[in-house]
Amino acid sequence: MALTAAVKGGLRPSQIVVWARSDGTAENLTDATLTGTITNRATTTTRAIAGTLTVTDGAAGQFRWDYAAGDVDTAGEFDVQFSAAFATGQTPARTLVSRWTVHDYRAVTA
Repeated sequence: MALTAAVKGGLRPSQIVVWARSDGTAENLTDATLTGTITNRATTTTRAIAGTLTVTDGAAGQFRWDYAAGDVDTAGEFDVQFSAAFATGQTPARTLVSRWTVHDYRAVTA
């Protein structure tokens, strides 16, 4: 699962994520409640994802991460891990850790 880089302070575009198992098959996220963590690789500080995680195509393992300001408030390299909780069956499910980059914002001055 590859994550698209973001820019510090940028709340758009949302990130579309496909949760796949190690063999490449999609994890069925139908009726799952998603959460996640962001760990700063430089400081090892971990925080909860503050944005909204919405399943968009459960059978295909697809969901959307709408960033909150706290998700993209610091530039750097991060480890992200998602969890899915289900009402029945084996729960929770967790992804492998994925590296995520938040680039610094550089304002252009005239």
